[in-house]
Amino acid sequence: MIPSICGAISNAVRSLSLTTVRTVRTSVAATPSASRPSEAPMPDKLYSSIELEYRGHDPEVLKSYTKFLESVCTHLDITRGQFQVLPYVRWVQPALRSKFVHKKYKLHYETRTHITKFEVLNLTGSTASTFLEYIQRNIPEGVGMRVGYVEMQPLPPTIKLEK
Repeated sequence: MIPSICGAISNAVRSLSLTTVRTVRTSVAATPSASRPSEAPMPDKLYSSIELEYRGHDPEVLKSYTKFLESVCTHLDITRGQFQVLPYVRWVQPALRSKFVHKKYKLHYETRTHITKFEVLNLTGSTASTFLEYIQRNIPEGVGMRVGYVEMQPLPPTIKLEK
């Protein structure tokens, strides 16, 4: 009885797999651009300033990276804003030299993080993305960067200009 049921089930599965038909669409699909009228392209974003803050443990590396940023700005005709070297951040971790408690034998591990800010003025969105991609690809080892944008927006339609 059981072999006959298994045989019937396997025959039914075979017949289902043989009779399934794959549907293929042969008509040309309507493209979104052909179905809709042409829309105006979105205007590019405008940034009044982009602030770059980069941090590292070696001040000489930050100085050379600042020279690199200045040369990139001059070659691409990008307006530089203010440049600022902030005071370093000092982190001290006290530790014992031995495994056991001997307070006489203490060590202090210290790291200094040097911070530099660099500002770039009046960029479009495409120029900003190209500039940032280039300078971030050429950032030295051990240097971290934070980028801040100030984007210019049009006035909302509820605010009207009086003449």
